[in-house]
Amino acid sequence: MKERYSIGETAALLGVTTQTLRHYDKMGLLKPRHIDSGTGYRYYAFDQFHYIDRIKYLQRFGLSLESIREIITTGSVDKLLPFLQQQKKSYQKELKKIMDTIENIDWYIDYFTFLNRNQHCDNLYKVWLERRYAICVPGYPEEYLHNMEVRLAAAKARSELKDLNYLRQYAYLIDFNKLMEKKFWATQYLIYLKEKPDFPTEYLCELPAGEYLCFRARILTNDWDVPPLAKFFKDTAVPQVVIANEFEENLKEYLGTQYEIQIHIPRNQK
Repeated sequence: MKERYSIGETAALLGVTTQTLRHYDKMGLLKPRHIDSGTGYRYYAFDQFHYIDRIKYLQRFGLSLESIREIITTGSVDKLLPFLQQQKKSYQKELKKIMDTIENIDWYIDYFTFLNRNQHCDNLYKVWLERRYAICVPGYPEEYLHNMEVRLAAAKARSELKDLNYLRQYAYLIDFNKLMEKKFWATQYLIYLKEKPDFPTEYLCELPAGEYLCFRARILTNDWDVPPLAKFFKDTAVPQVVIANEFEENLKEYLGTQYEIQIHIPRNQK
């Protein structure tokens, strides 16, 4: 069996560079078995190959060369395990972040294709919606809408709210009686959350699960009408939850965009 392998041979066999092996030597991670005193050439022994291979696979787990040097110097598996467990936790955290991002991308794809996928809905249609959460601010009669937008932006910027997982869909809670008069009166302005915050806040809005009667309208323009809702809600309690959900049709302006009006149906009306 060959006793010595040059640094070039070792690098080629183990899939590393000669610069990498020199760096291992310099930091005390792995020194050549023999250095020619005359030429300064480095030579490695076959039984050192598994150390190089071990360094490579530990690097694939995300361990730094300094951590690997600390572990290999002791030669103890007990020293290695805490590093691996910590790396596992780190990758699990990173994976969760990636999966959350993928879920959010899927949500946005659904959001931007909603109108095209559901363009054959009747004038009035029903949908079942799960409980939803949002950060909201109040609206006041006859105020400019941008005042509500500024208040919501200020709320989102608060230290306890700025890092929540927002879904970029804005909506209004609107007054049912005004809606019946074809008047738009926003009682609250909100932006949806992916999940309920794990702390209390006065800005939290909770929208009930249940069946909603829906129609579409461009409520921020004068070009919209109200379908025959009066007949549907005759002899029943006035709906307390009426939501106007924005669905962007382009990325330049929003005043003319479509809204899905969602009217929570009282239980005795179902």
